[in-house]
Amino acid sequence: MRLRPVHVSALVLTAALGAGCDVHVGENGVSLDVAGGKAREDWSRTYTLAKGGNLEIVNVNGAIVVNAGTGPQVEVKATRQARAASDEEAQALLKETAITEEVSPDRVSIRTSNGSGPLRGRRSINVEYQVRVPVGMRVNVKTENGGIGLHDVDGNLTASTTNGGIRGTNIAGAVSAHIVNGGIVMEIARVAGPVQLDAVNGGIRLDVPGSVNANLEAQAVNGGVSTEDGFPITASERSRTRISGRMNAGGTAISLSTVNGGVRIGTFKQSDGAPATSKEASDQTGPVVVEKR
Repeated sequence: MRLRPVHVSALVLTAALGAGCDVHVGENGVSLDVAGGKAREDWSRTYTLAKGGNLEIVNVNGAIVVNAGTGPQVEVKATRQARAASDEEAQALLKETAITEEVSPDRVSIRTSNGSGPLRGRRSINVEYQVRVPVGMRVNVKTENGGIGLHDVDGNLTASTTNGGIRGTNIAGAVSAHIVNGGIVMEIARVAGPVQLDAVNGGIRLDVPGSVNANLEAQAVNGGVSTEDGFPITASERSRTRISGRMNAGGTAISLSTVNGGVRIGTFKQSDGAPATSKEASDQTGPVVVEKR
């Protein structure tokens, strides 16, 4: 892609910043917006659940990042941020945002409500969740507009988003991930249950241990399906858009499916959880920005 030079007067930028404006540099040049009001509030809870308990988080606008905990408890931290024309309006908007919880000995359900009023113009509400969970939990996280990150987590994991990316690093257990607009990058250190990854508009990248015994099905309607060199599969069907076959002795079901995008399957290699940056990974998934923290 050819880059266009952008010439901006230093005097204009200095004046804009001094006046409290937001400066956006894009492909078509620089735009200046009068900075609006902001309000922020933090929310946190700690839960003790029975072994193998269930955690459900349903969000509207904002990311959900789940990491491995260091103890037996579930820790949930949420940051609510509102933006409007003034600080007062942003604070009023923030009060319309509710986080509700249902708690029992073996289940916690947390839901975000962004109020009933329309969010027009520069009015916006964003809620970001940072979660830590112990080993062996059933975790179900869902958001409409935002990414999902799963890092070093061991359990039964379900993640879904409408607009965003889903990224898993060094995870173990059973995994189900569903996305409408965005890519999925999933690095599984230990497969201990079915793996199902589905996308509508986005690519999928999956890395699993080469020693896993699994039955693999991967398909793309408008895109290609490929495996890295030396990937251990005995294919019963292989075409540009579909691969079906057995990994080693066969066993656990692994299913990958996308409508518009590519599918790439490789061998898991222990990493530090940093996002994939190779051109190949980017081509397959598009931007996936939810990182380990």
